[in-house]
Amino acid sequence: MRKALILSEASVYKSPNGAVFARGGGEVCIHNIGKSLALMGFDSVVLAISEFDEQSAEEKIDGVLYRRVKVKSKTSFSMLKYLIEAVSISRNFDAVFVNQFTPHLVLPFLKAKNKVAIIHDVYSLEGLKFWISQFGFFRGGIGYFVEKLQLIFDKKYASKIMIVSEFSAGKVVKALGESIRDKIVVNPYPLEIDSVKSNATRENFMLFMGRFVKYKHPEHVLFALSRIKAVYGDFKAVFIVPRVEKNCMRIFKKWQRELGLSDDDVILKFGCDSSEVAGLLGRAKLFTHPSVVEGQGIAILEALQVGCSVVAYDLPVYKGMLVNGENSMLTPADDYEKFADACLRVILKNVFSREEHRGIVLNEELSEEKFMERLSTIV
Repeated sequence: MRKALILSEASVYKSPNGAVFARGGGEVCIHNIGKSLALMGFDSVVLAISEFDEQSAEEKIDGVLYRRVKVKSKTSFSMLKYLIEAVSISRNFDAVFVNQFTPHLVLPFLKAKNKVAIIHDVYSLEGLKFWISQFGFFRGGIGYFVEKLQLIFDKKYASKIMIVSEFSAGKVVKALGESIRDKIVVNPYPLEIDSVKSNATRENFMLFMGRFVKYKHPEHVLFALSRIKAVYGDFKAVFIVPRVEKNCMRIFKKWQRELGLSDDDVILKFGCDSSEVAGLLGRAKLFTHPSVVEGQGIAILEALQVGCSVVAYDLPVYKGMLVNGENSMLTPADDYEKFADACLRVILKNVFSREEHRGIVLNEELSEEKFMERLSTIV
């Protein structure tokens, strides 16, 4: 049997009751790769780091074996131990996939013949200032230079570069030059459309799903909520928060206090399994996405797939996916007042047809079958 190794710091994991949890979209994407490889006949293994106490050292989920190395800090010796183990076991695999950032640094040392770099987006093109503004001087500075080094290694040592969108592929070409195009395979992550069901009864809440980092601007949803509550007093905002940057949470709480929103108005969910996420998407009246940087925006597509109206900032990555006034309401990036107005208009007028949502999303060919077909060209 062929064997495939995926190096990813973060990973999905099972809770004691058997529910599968993810702390971000990236882990779900990696799990899709692992599942697809297993269905293609590979012995599929993910080597990750143990970030939370509830994560076991080893477990199997959907045919994918997860092995985790205990890491206290990503700047500690234990992180080096994780990377050394990755290099050591790579000789036993036919293909090795390395997920974004740190795992890419061992590309020159991996023993497998087929080495695949996975890129979600290229943040360093935003500049060093962007990294520092998001993650602080120390972490942001290190992250910026790690990504720069990652891209150099990808160009020189990767057999293929798998990228989630044409937009992100364009950013990679901009960073590394036209010669890199021969290595690139654009393979958007699939929608698990069978597991996400639409619910005809929409409830009075808006939904945000994503990490609390500054560029995703969760506080702009609070401003929109304050406008909506002036018309619908019982309206709430639910935030599915896989990860939190402390500086972003401070900003969020400051806006909440200043806008006079209570903890009953603002519901934070720090752990949701896939079935709970599907249920919230099916019941929400509005999905909000005020991010100003995105690589694909899979959460938006999931919302559209269940007929949930979307309001987002108008970003180039959404071209061909979101159509302002047809399947979404798009507003100028960072203009939270126009964003709030758009949210209120969508709720007041209920302007979008759920059948139109589904048709446009299905035309994107984001099926598991298409994903596996493209993945097969890599392995």
